[in-house]
Amino acid sequence: MTAASVVLVFALATPAQADEAETEAAILDPAAGDPGGMGQPTPPPFETAPAAPSSGLKLGGAIRGRYDLRFNNVGSDGQRRTSSNLSFDTLILKADYDSPTFFGAAQYRFYGGSFLYGKASGYHNYPGEISFPVYAYAGAKLSKQDKVAVGIQPVPFDDQFWGSAFLNSMGFVIGLEEVYNAGITYTHEEPAFKIEAGFFPTTAPNAFGISEDAARYSVNIVKGDPANPLASRNAERNMMVGHAQYRLSSSATGEVSVSGSAWLSTVHNFDTDRDGWRRAFAVSVKAIEGPWHAKLLAARQDMSLRNPGSEQTVTVGNFDAPFNIAADGTLLFGEVGRKVETGGFPFSLQVFANYAYFAKARAEFKDSQRLDLGAYWADKATGRIRIWSELLVGRNDPFIGAGQYATGAAQGGDDHLKVSFLAVFGYYF
Repeated sequence: MTAASVVLVFALATPAQADEAETEAAILDPAAGDPGGMGQPTPPPFETAPAAPSSGLKLGGAIRGRYDLRFNNVGSDGQRRTSSNLSFDTLILKADYDSPTFFGAAQYRFYGGSFLYGKASGYHNYPGEISFPVYAYAGAKLSKQDKVAVGIQPVPFDDQFWGSAFLNSMGFVIGLEEVYNAGITYTHEEPAFKIEAGFFPTTAPNAFGISEDAARYSVNIVKGDPANPLASRNAERNMMVGHAQYRLSSSATGEVSVSGSAWLSTVHNFDTDRDGWRRAFAVSVKAIEGPWHAKLLAARQDMSLRNPGSEQTVTVGNFDAPFNIAADGTLLFGEVGRKVETGGFPFSLQVFANYAYFAKARAEFKDSQRLDLGAYWADKATGRIRIWSELLVGRNDPFIGAGQYATGAAQGGDDHLKVSFLAVFGYYF
């Protein structure tokens, strides 16, 4: 469900229709790259909203494949089994523009034609059957420190990418990490601090797929499919989001910075025609020293919903697959990683380990966890060949293990540990 990006990656992918009997849900491509800014732990250069180092228009993209080894899958007969699949991942098309005064970027992705979108789930199984924009925005540089942008763009809630994982963290699962919505943003950046603020009247649009409202890249609050009795039908509107980052210390080899973020919005329910709200806050600290980087983050999310049924869960979705999450909870995240010297070997290497814990406010809900041990490779000559490889261990994680997708991040799944290995490999042009 991505457009023009070619990469080989080891990662989980969501079965585009929660067909958990045959595939453990795993998302296709949340990770996108270093958004820049103060103290970013320089994760692998994924395909994100670019910094556009040179003036003019640049066209590019990527094509990627993936290998999934799933140790806790379920066959059509209902028996537990280990499954492996080598398949197409995505085609990415992108355009970046930069000048002394104006800038802009757009990216579109195409998915389908893989085991994640099989005929058993209602797909025709051809590449491009699912597609959507990731971002599309334009902006102006008001000064060396100030800029504004309009369009589908990153929502400034903490760093765009909380860590280095291809699948991002559980912050992505609950719709707080790497979100692209439609609105206007303002950024002011000084050597010691950075302030970002945005107003987003609506989310990115639902594009092409077979789900009711989930053919999109970011995890958004959506209208659930009518066939699911647990689904809710909501849309998030009038999002006001802000992020402030301050550099505590800096040296020739590293730096330490702290951040704070807030997210306030309206959540409209289509069945009751009433408005509720969403509130989220986060604080984080990150450090870089030589080849090492580390980050700690704590986030709290609360929603007051107007669903006709339960108001303790809300339906979200992306990659043409809706699922439920708990309306209220606290997320804790930590990562440590480093660049590894590879000498004459033709590929550079970065390794990392991160862990996330989503503590749900309802006592009867089962908390969600994820441990991710990963490596990122890129050819030194051109940087066009890129490979991600990740071992993921999750509990009640919708992206890891059969039977967890629909309710793992909400009431919980079977509360057992699940293990998957993902490799994504691609060529970027």
